[in-house]
Amino acid sequence: MIVTETNRYAANIVGNTAHARPWYDVTVEEMKAFLGVVIMMGILKLPRLELYWSTKHPHISSPGISSVMPLVRFEQIFRFLHLNNNTLYIPYGSDGHDRLFKVRKLLNLVVPLFQSEYVIHQECTVDEAMIPFKGRLGFKQYIRNKPVKWGIKVFVLADATNGYVKNLQVYTGKTVEDNTSTGLCSKVVLDLMTNMDHTGLHLYTDNFYTSPSLYLTLYNKGINACGTCRTNRLDFPPELIQKATKQNAGFYDFRSNGPLLACVWIDKRSIYFLSTMHVAETSPSPTVKRRKLDGTPIEVVCPPVLPDYQAYMRGVDRGDQLQTYYNVGRRSTKWWKRIFFYIVECAILNGYVLDSHFHNAEHNKKGRQKRNILQFRLEIANQLIGNFCSRKRPGRPRSLDLERLNNSLGHWPVHVQNKLDCVVCSSIRKKRNTSRPGNRHESRIQCSFCKVHLCVAPERNCFFKYHTVTDFLL
Repeated sequence: MIVTETNRYAANIVGNTAHARPWYDVTVEEMKAFLGVVIMMGILKLPRLELYWSTKHPHISSPGISSVMPLVRFEQIFRFLHLNNNTLYIPYGSDGHDRLFKVRKLLNLVVPLFQSEYVIHQECTVDEAMIPFKGRLGFKQYIRNKPVKWGIKVFVLADATNGYVKNLQVYTGKTVEDNTSTGLCSKVVLDLMTNMDHTGLHLYTDNFYTSPSLYLTLYNKGINACGTCRTNRLDFPPELIQKATKQNAGFYDFRSNGPLLACVWIDKRSIYFLSTMHVAETSPSPTVKRRKLDGTPIEVVCPPVLPDYQAYMRGVDRGDQLQTYYNVGRRSTKWWKRIFFYIVECAILNGYVLDSHFHNAEHNKKGRQKRNILQFRLEIANQLIGNFCSRKRPGRPRSLDLERLNNSLGHWPVHVQNKLDCVVCSSIRKKRNTSRPGNRHESRIQCSFCKVHLCVAPERNCFFKYHTVTDFLL
C-alpha cells in the first residue's frame, strides 16, 4: 500500500512539475530499507539530516546509513511518501469528508492487527497520548500537564503492565456525535473497548473520563473500572464533598450504590475515586508513606482503591516512555506524517512486547540475557535494510588513477563538439558541497586517452592539474 501510493503521488507531482529531479519507482525492498534507515536515525541522533551523509565532517557521519542510499534518494522518498490516493479525497464540508483521510487506510490496516495479535493482561488503561506538532492544523490540541503540550491528541487503550497499545483513536475535534447524551469522554472509552464485552478486564481511567454513568455501562458489559473522579460529575454523591471539608490528612470516607463505590481521601488535597471493582471496607486499611514538614517519615492511612490505581494507571505513560528513548519521528510540516511515524512507533513497541513475551521466555529457560528495547530496534532495522543498497557502483578503478598520471600514454587535449562539466571543477564542487553557479565550469576540451572534459584556461588549467597531481581535489 505505501509503495503503491508513494509511486502514484510521485508520478503525479513529477509529471506536472518542471525542473523536477528524476524519479524512479520505489520498490518494496527500498521502502523497507527507508524505514530501517529511519529507525537507525532514531538511535543515532544528529541535529541535521545531511550530517548522516556528510563527507566534510566524517567523524560524525554514519557510513552504515549513507551506504544504504544517497541523501537525494532518501529526501525523495520522504517527500513523496504517501498512504492514500488523493483523487479519492472528499473536500471539507461535503458528505463523507474524513479529516484523517491521509492515514485512514493505514489505521484500518494496523489497528485491527494490534487488537488480534495479543491478549492483554486483566489490568488496562485509557489515557491520552500527544503527537508533537506545532504547525497549522484544525484539531491541534494543548494539554498543559503533558510533557508534549502542543500536538495531535490520541486516545489510547494500553496494557497497564507492559504498555502494549491495544487500540487507539486520533481526536479530530468535536463532531455531531459528541453532542449525544453519552458525551465525548464516555464515547471514547466505549469505542476503545469495542469487542471486549464480558472479558473481565479491569479498566483504569483518570478524572477526564470517569463518571458514574460510564462505569455502570461498563459494568453491564462485564468490565470493571476504577479511577479518580471530578466532583461535578452527574450522580456523584454530594455528601462526600461536604464531609471532606476541614478534615486532616489520612481521612477517607465512602458511599456505595449497587456495584458503584464512591470514595474521598484527604492527602494534600481532597481526592475522589469511583470504582466498580472494590468493595466498601473499613479495616484493615493500607497506608502510604508521606513526610512531615520537618522531613520525618510517617505512614498515612489510604483507601484500598489508591494502591491499585497508582500501580495500574501508568500503562499509556509506560508505552510513551519506551517510545521516547529512540523515537523515529522526523520533523515535517505535514501533520499526517507525524501520525504515520507515531503508528510506526506503536508497531515497534507492540513488537517488542510480543518479543519479550515469547523470545525472552526462551532465553530465561536457556539462561541467556533478555533483549532490551535498543537491541530489538537494532535487529528490526538490520532486518528491514538487509543487503539493500541503492547507491551506484564506485566510479573509475584505482588503476585508472595511475593511468591518468602516466604521461607516456599520450594524454592530448582534443576539441570536441559537445560541452560538458569539467571533471576537476565538478569534483571540487561536490566535495565542498556547494551549488553556487560561479563554481561550475563547462569545457569542450577532452583528454584523448581519459575521455573526460577538462578546463584549459589562463586562470585555471585543470587539464595539467588532472594529469600531474595525485589528489587534484586539494
